[in-house]
Amino acid sequence: MDAELHRVVGIDLGTTYSAVAAYDPAEFAPVILADPELEGTAAVATPSVIRMDPATGALVVGHEAKNAISGPAGAADALVEIKREMGAVFVPELLQRFGAAGVYSVDDPVRARLGDEWLRPQEISALVLMRMKQIAEQTLGSDIHDAVVTVPAYFVERQKKATEEAALLAGLYPRQLIPEPTAAAIAYGVDRAEPEKQVYLVFDLGGGTFDVSIIETRNTEIEVIATAGDQRLGGGDFDDAVARWIVEQLGEEVAKDIDRLRIKATAETAKRELSLRSATTIDLGGRATPLELDRAGFERLIQPILDRSLHEVDEALEFARTAKGVRREDINAVLLVGGSTRIPRVKQILLDYFDQDENFVRADANPDTLVARGAAIVANRFEPTDAFDLASRPNAERSADEQDYTVTLITEHTLGVGVQQRRFNPLISRGTKIPTRQTKTYTNPDMADHIEAAIYQGEGEYVYDNSLIGTIHLDDIEPRAEGHHQFEVEFSLDVNGLLGVQVTHANTGREYQATFDQSTTIGKIDELAERRAALLELYTTVRPVGAAVSAPAASSRPGVTPAGGTPDFAVPPPVTAATPNASAPESHPGPVLRPSPAPPSVPAPASSPFTGVDPSGVPAEYRRMTRKALRAAQDGAAPAALTEALGAFLDAVRGGAAEDALDELADRLEEAYDDSRR
Repeated sequence: MDAELHRVVGIDLGTTYSAVAAYDPAEFAPVILADPELEGTAAVATPSVIRMDPATGALVVGHEAKNAISGPAGAADALVEIKREMGAVFVPELLQRFGAAGVYSVDDPVRARLGDEWLRPQEISALVLMRMKQIAEQTLGSDIHDAVVTVPAYFVERQKKATEEAALLAGLYPRQLIPEPTAAAIAYGVDRAEPEKQVYLVFDLGGGTFDVSIIETRNTEIEVIATAGDQRLGGGDFDDAVARWIVEQLGEEVAKDIDRLRIKATAETAKRELSLRSATTIDLGGRATPLELDRAGFERLIQPILDRSLHEVDEALEFARTAKGVRREDINAVLLVGGSTRIPRVKQILLDYFDQDENFVRADANPDTLVARGAAIVANRFEPTDAFDLASRPNAERSADEQDYTVTLITEHTLGVGVQQRRFNPLISRGTKIPTRQTKTYTNPDMADHIEAAIYQGEGEYVYDNSLIGTIHLDDIEPRAEGHHQFEVEFSLDVNGLLGVQVTHANTGREYQATFDQSTTIGKIDELAERRAALLELYTTVRPVGAAVSAPAASSRPGVTPAGGTPDFAVPPPVTAATPNASAPESHPGPVLRPSPAPPSVPAPASSPFTGVDPSGVPAEYRRMTRKALRAAQDGAAPAALTEALGAFLDAVRGGAAEDALDELADRLEEAYDDSRR
């Protein structure tokens, strides 16, 4: 056993695969911990897949769960890509995907069925983290209670909170949550310790999320300059594109007899083969005719997804230029991170985008393990704890001379307060170095006896374009004329990017502390403890890889049913509306804070003919724009050009207009929306 490895581990909790690493102080390097139950294989990552074995009632995690999907019968009960739903609420597409209609409703926190239980995404992710913890303990020969866990750079507050809860449910203190591209850059930079300043664009294309970060390094100093990303873009979308092509080629009559997840698993295999060769054969057996797919055809299928990734590169470069003075020509190299960057077309689009030669885009480190290795380097700065207790949080760090680098992180999203006219008033701007603390003074509306301080995260000018984090209720305020009461609002962001808020009534000294009991989090320690106990009991049913399957004992878990309801043969289009920003706009029944000095009051907005309109029937590529326009139009004070454009577009969708006509109307709607924000 490698007992000398550091006992605070780094974990890359991935959408499709996860990995764990530990720091070797003797070699001054991180080491990937392979699953000891798979000794003799090349596997260094574990599939982030779980299922309940219907024959035994046992929980299956990792390779065995993924292999079941690829089997002849498929595995409709498997849960995959659950990380995409961290901190999310149900939208109609997700209710259908998880077979939850009739059990849960739109805007309820997302849950997926495992056996006879409905679990939150953080509970399912906790089962994956338990496997990572077990691999580390088997390798190191000692108990592990601490981890640095990576998250997508563009995760918002509630997604980070859900990840933190997943670690706690797994019995791990999350000593730090660190952005995935930053972890990769740390591994890359610490390995090389280049004495001259280098500016890297980290292109992190994983299985389910995409991040782009611009990072500056010098020796062992690493500073994040800018980030952008798409929480629903990754290798899983490439698989879906191929799977939809398979269904189209086979025809619905043939495809309906094949499990949806099995089609997707076959599509993933084809994707991997086409990264190595020019063509592949897809054979699902039975009535399905073998299909031929070449690399050129595959690249045509995924090009729209790759175009979305370049849009995020544009955004990161623009922010770096305007906010930090780092120009496009200052980029020294692009670093490829994430298994999906193995696709040859990915490197080529980046070479074309930057108009550079072959060496500009680097893939000279294993993209599957860079993130976990970087997390292990960060983990080396923390002292391990001897026991785990949900009621405590360790904070001991090692001495400075035991740390190999310094890293400066930034907040990826602007944070602020909702004020009059439903505007968003920023306190901490995107790109601010963290940890940080900012304070701003607000005043009361006229004769209000209570006030609501609603906290938002995002870049929109109006609150409905941002994500609501939580609300502080300022009660028992003496009704006085506008501007009499002074409220100091203090935001503090810790190194994990998690927010603390305190409001002080300057007139009386009374303090209000934010708790942010978000619907998507479990929250209280006693509830976390209860759910942890249930998950631990469930995890005890996991059998070693390759163990003989036996019939369920009398005490085995009852009620094992498919996790996704009745399987649907058709692979659904990518869901783009389940991010926290896409939840329904929040209403505010009470008065809200005013910036000091306060803007003039305005009449209450009129009612809108678009109130209650459901955009789920809009084609996926237009849905995000439609939701934004609906929110603006529901204000009741939207410009006539916006309401006319929105009405014309919705009428065309209802009437089944041709794609060209919809494109033209969608462009008109987007222009009207942009004009309304100016």
